[in-house]
Formats: sequence, structure tokens, C-alpha cells
Amino acid sequence: MPRVSVVVPARNEEDYIGACIDAILRQDPPPDEVIVVDNGSRDRTAEIARAKGVRVVHEPRPGLHLARQAGLEAARFEVVANTDADCIVLPGWIEAIKEAFEDPEVVETYGPLELFEAPWLDRVLAKYLYPAFLWIMDRLGQPNTAGGNHAVRREVALAVGGYDVPFGEDLHLMMKLKERGKIKYVPRQRVLTSGRRLKRGRWKMYATHLKNIWRRLRGLPEDYGPDYYADRER
Repeated sequence: MPRVSVVVPARNEEDYIGACIDAILRQDPPPDEVIVVDNGSRDRTAEIARAKGVRVVHEPRPGLHLARQAGLEAARFEVVANTDADCIVLPGWIEAIKEAFEDPEVVETYGPLELFEAPWLDRVLAKYLYPAFLWIMDRLGQPNTAGGNHAVRREVALAVGGYDVPFGEDLHLMMKLKERGKIKYVPRQRVLTSGRRLKRGRWKMYATHLKNIWRRLRGLPEDYGPDYYADRER
């Protein structure tokens, strides 16, 4: 099976990073390495990560795309799996990724995201409707990756320029990788993510994602706006 590096970008994430790392380290099989990219944190994020025994890489320039790119470049192994600091990877995550990348034509995989610390309606939508949506889009040949739950073949991702835009960096990379090989939806590649983005408004968040799916189907670039990731860059 291919070897897997896990990358977690983190800026001022001391409240979440410990649980995120613990879930990664509990995987069976375990990842071949775990990298936390400290994106200029002013809290104990890097200290907590080091105490967990994982590798810490520093990217002082604020920006989620810069942190993801630093992790991609620092990774030592052929597959780079990505999750976010406020995420909990579920059992079988690494195993599902390794199995999918045994196919040499696969350049990227992604899976569903469920919610924790969120209202019941949003948890239900994420648990049942979102996987159904991903399955339908996959059958239509329209993959829909998410930054908190995707894995890439490192060599190919670097060859196409990696994460090179500040907003929607995950989807932009996906569109480039789509020209290089298979992008596979893996339902067993499951991750929980916090509901903190809902604080800006449930329907505003959903509308932003739907708008960008529609833009992508028409061949237009995504438009998240500068405030979507503002909480990660303060």
C-alpha cells in the first residue's frame, strides 16, 4: 500500500488541535507521518502539536492556501491526506485512502464531512443529504472535494502548482488534478468537522457553497469572498 503523510494547517487552534491529532494517531493502520503546519499562531497550537509527537512546520504568512502548500511541500510520502484542525477523522480514514491510491491512476480522493458542535438540523443535513449529494455529483462526473477531507498524490499535485489561490484553494487544485487522472469519491473516508462556520449564518454558508458549485458547472472560477476564511487568518 502507498505511504501516507497527513497535513493539518492550523492558526490559533489550541482548542481543537489536540483532539484532531489524537484521532489521526488512533488510525489503524496509522499514518506514516503527521505534519501540523503552524500558520503564524499566537497561542499554544505548535506547543500542543509537539507534545503529541508530531512534526511541526512553520509557515508564518497567514493564509490557508499557504499553509496547505507548505504541508504539501514538506511531506515525505507519496500520498498527502489533508484535514483541518477543527476536524476529527473517523476510524478507517487512513485505510480507505491507502486502498484507493493502490490504483495508480487515482490522483485525488475525497469523502463526506459530518458536523459536530452544530444544531441538530445541520447535523442531519450533513450526515444524510451531503453524502447523497456527493454520490450524485460523482455519478455526473463532477467531483466536489473539501479541504478538510481530501488526499492527493503528492508528485502530481506539485506538478500542477499545488494550492496556488487564496480562496477555494482545494477546489482549484481539484480542477487541475482532474486533467491528470482519476478523482475518486470514497464514502468510507469520513471526517467530522466543527459547526463554527455556521456562526455567520446557516443559509449564508450553504448559499456560498451552492453558488460555487453552480459556477464550477458553468466553467467559472469559485468566488468565496475574502471573509469566508477570515477566522483562520486573524
